[in-house]
Amino acid sequence: KSLSRDAATPAPAPSSTATVPVVQRLAVLPFENLGRPEDAYVVDGLTDEIRSKLAGVPGVQVIARSSSNQYRATTKPLPDVARELGVRYVLTGTVRSEPSVAGRPSRVRVNPELVEITSGTAAPVSRWTNTLDATMDDVFGMQADIAGRVVGAMNVALAGGTRTYLAEVPTHDPSAYDAYLRGKEIVKTDPVDLRRRLRYFRQAV
Repeated sequence: KSLSRDAATPAPAPSSTATVPVVQRLAVLPFENLGRPEDAYVVDGLTDEIRSKLAGVPGVQVIARSSSNQYRATTKPLPDVARELGVRYVLTGTVRSEPSVAGRPSRVRVNPELVEITSGTAAPVSRWTNTLDATMDDVFGMQADIAGRVVGAMNVALAGGTRTYLAEVPTHDPSAYDAYLRGKEIVKTDPVDLRRRLRYFRQAV
């Protein structure tokens, strides 16, 4: 008895041209504050915003803030940090903020660097670095620019919707953003600090 066509014909092998989307893993380490100690809240806020932007990009997996922040001001070599976090790319940076003086708007200067860590004994490679300077009015555009350039340096394609997402800004009022960052920086839970935190958030609203 002859076999039916379905039974006699082997199933076609998966196409060798089919590709699985590559997901790049990235850790955003806390940026270093080169300015006044009291401006640390600006540096932390900028780092968090860049991390948040990158986490929303398809094709990029970003290590959580709680895991990355344990390497604040670390002296460990980047290959060790990358191995412990299980990432190929690490984004570091320095930030210097300048307060408003004599009517001149406050400014932020950021020097980010994307480093690729390869397997073996090869030294880490700088894939992208730059120095960006912006007023607080333009800080959201700078954050979007950094995120977009980091994604491009990791060879992750950006769709039109993702570009729109990166360009979105939460507010056009720099004073509201400053108040939000000041409130966000307060993590103590005693009544005095909670009232300060609430006061800043109300001011931001």
